[in-house]
Amino acid sequence: MAKQSKEDKRIDKLIDQAYRESCSGIQIDIFDISKVFAEGRKAIAEGRDLHSALKTLVETIRKN
Repeated sequence: MAKQSKEDKRIDKLIDQAYRESCSGIQIDIFDISKVFAEGRKAIAEGRDLHSALKTLVETIRKN
C-alpha cells in the first residue's frame, strides 16, 4: 500500500469533516465509504461545494 502524501491526508481530513457536518446520523453501507471520498475528491478538484456534493451523494445511497 502506497504511503499517503500530506496533501492527500489533508484532503481526506476535509472530506471526513464535511461528511460529519453535513451527513451526521445518516446511515450508509460500509462499502459506500469509498464513494464518499471519491465524490469529495472530485468536488474539490472541480471547485464545487464539498458539503453539497457529499449531501447529494449520501441522499442517493442512504440506508435510513
